[in-house]
Amino acid sequence: MINQVLQEVTAYTDERDYAKHQVVYRNGAPTRGFFYVKSGLIGLYQTTESGKESLLRIYGPGYFFGYRSLFTKQDYRSTARAMLPSELLQVNLSTFTELDSVSSNLSGFLVRGVCYELGEAENRLTQMTSNSAKVRIMDAIYHLFDNHPEYQWTYREVGEYSGTDTTTVIRFCKELKGMGILDSGSRKLQVSSIDGLKAYRDELASD
Repeated sequence: MINQVLQEVTAYTDERDYAKHQVVYRNGAPTRGFFYVKSGLIGLYQTTESGKESLLRIYGPGYFFGYRSLFTKQDYRSTARAMLPSELLQVNLSTFTELDSVSSNLSGFLVRGVCYELGEAENRLTQMTSNSAKVRIMDAIYHLFDNHPEYQWTYREVGEYSGTDTTTVIRFCKELKGMGILDSGSRKLQVSSIDGLKAYRDELASD
């Protein structure tokens, strides 16, 4: 499916390589198409009024990003940055009408993608308001390490993704290291027991 729709937009596509930490586009920049991840890892960051960035979403190989502007006709609403060296395809179509006329298959695929991300955002919002900080931290660790084990996640990124301050993450992770759930021999975040993480998460969530 993906290869087919990419073939349909080949005439409008450019290949681009991004170094680690390189910005793909910035919040507020004019829309210049959308992107497909061939390799690497892309982080989507929300910028607060004070200028602080917070990790919002992660896109790995096989995912499109930056396409919501097709529907809203607005500038980019977030900042996209390469978390690892990344190879992207930039699809130079800036409106949904243009895309639909070139590839109705891809336009339909992205509509479903918007619906999926909306449902995911609603679920995360519910978790933010109903779960404790400890449960949110464990959910973030599980999601990030399970879906993107190739990346070395930091305490700060876990905090941003879980809506928790970094100090709280570090303090709780020290507790998890003492329980053997995280690797106590490493200063970095390393999961020793994914089953232990899930079990302790469920225990705290049920209290």
